Amino acid sequence: EKRRSHKIPLNIMCLSIHHVFTLVALTSFSAAARSTIAFVGKPISQSHNRHTASHHKKLYLPPSLPSTVGVSKRLTSHLYGKDKYKNDSDTPKLTQNELLLQLETKLEYDGRISSKVSQQDNAITSDDDETTTDDDNEETVISSTHRCALVTILGLPNMGKSTLLNALLSDDLAIATNRPQTTRHAILGVMTTDHSQICLTDTPGIIGSPAYQLQEGMMDVVNGAVRDCDVFLVVTDVYSGGKMDSDEDDDDENLDKMGIGEDMLARLQQAHRPVIVVVNKVDLVADTDESVYTNTPVKAIQTIQKWRSVLPDAFAIIPTCAANGPDDQGVVALRSILLANDPDVNVGAAIRNLGRPVAGMFPASSGGMPTNEEAKAILPLGPPLYHADFFTDRTDRFCASELIRETLFETLKKEMPYCCEVRIEIFDESKRYLDEDSPSGSNNKKNKSMIRIGALILVERDSQKGIVVGKGGQKIKDVGMDARKKLQAFFGVKIFLDLRVKVDKNWRSNKEKLKQYGYM
Repeated sequence: EKRRSHKIPLNIMCLSIHHVFTLVALTSFSAAARSTIAFVGKPISQSHNRHTASHHKKLYLPPSLPSTVGVSKRLTSHLYGKDKYKNDSDTPKLTQNELLLQLETKLEYDGRISSKVSQQDNAITSDDDETTTDDDNEETVISSTHRCALVTILGLPNMGKSTLLNALLSDDLAIATNRPQTTRHAILGVMTTDHSQICLTDTPGIIGSPAYQLQEGMMDVVNGAVRDCDVFLVVTDVYSGGKMDSDEDDDDENLDKMGIGEDMLARLQQAHRPVIVVVNKVDLVADTDESVYTNTPVKAIQTIQKWRSVLPDAFAIIPTCAANGPDDQGVVALRSILLANDPDVNVGAAIRNLGRPVAGMFPASSGGMPTNEEAKAILPLGPPLYHADFFTDRTDRFCASELIRETLFETLKKEMPYCCEVRIEIFDESKRYLDEDSPSGSNNKKNKSMIRIGALILVERDSQKGIVVGKGGQKIKDVGMDARKKLQAFFGVKIFLDLRVKVDKNWRSNKEKLKQYGYM
């Protein structure tokens, strides 16, 4: 009753209520943001008890909050000006460059690396060309006819996908062995010219029914690469044509033998995106000692025709021997199709080097081998996604682990447990560039540079550990010697390699371990 006698001024009351609504709205936004972060797999704290977790990080709220996060227009007008959100239709339309400039000014804080957005960036220099600025402040003119494509390499295990990637790139990026399921990650390799950029993604072999969590994670990688690509590059082999000599007309019976799997084949047929099929390993069915491209083997011809019947709209079906390297005629023809936008590439000449055209290599509607104009039409127009010197998104640590795993496959052969995983615990490159930093007249200039690598080989059972270590440690010693040679050739410096073997039971079925190892 006493409080009723004290009248609170109306303006103070409204201001207090308004501040309460502001606090509630921001609290709701903070909770929503915290839920969103947890949803994408990046929890703010590993503790499940929010009251006892003293190491929670403060959620950073940007200076500008959009009105679509639960804050009312009245509140946002109070925060940023009375008339700014008066009417959505009155909001001026900003260009991309203006939006970038606005973000540049609003998201500024100590220690932030500048994105170098300026009024001069993305300036149109002519009707056909535009200028961009790279990290070294060097201007690069990009033609409006530049083409950039995401190409996903698909296929069943042991079809030669990684070998083909290395041949196209003319470099050993992905490990390749004669054992199925060698590739477990999506590996990006980029071919860049003045007129084109082809982003090739090597994927794990397609598994119809994954047996454990690791294989499920591998198939998630494949599905993601299929969803985002511009061109499909299906890699199969000469034995994927099914029962070609049979008079049976039941195609469904042989779909699983087509080298891609029934489900993925259906996705390719319905994707409405360009498909190129590579029939690999044609040298395995050569009838004579002469080049397989002089006289295409009968088995390869049958496989090409079978694939044409299943994918009638495929842009091309190219026979290759990827194991022969980047100069193989089939690899050269495929590379010419992908780089057809370059004026110095002749698609027709590259295909003619394959010998006499085989029925089914190209669609019946095309009227014969494709021209440069037809080949480059399958690649979308667009600027490059990566710098001209960019080669892969994989780190040196990843490449080191893959080379060690490849050596395990080659040394242990059939004894090699599929559950082996290699983790790099130490990658010390503090002495990597000593040779370059040494004075030119120094007598000890060479053989100073070194990388120190400590790797842990994981297996699932004690018996598998014995296989990897070998009697008296001889096997692991052989693996270390061979792996060191590969690492030195890859990095170009001396390598100190320390290998250890550890049992990590059932890691392939442990989601937390798979997340830690980068599979999920």
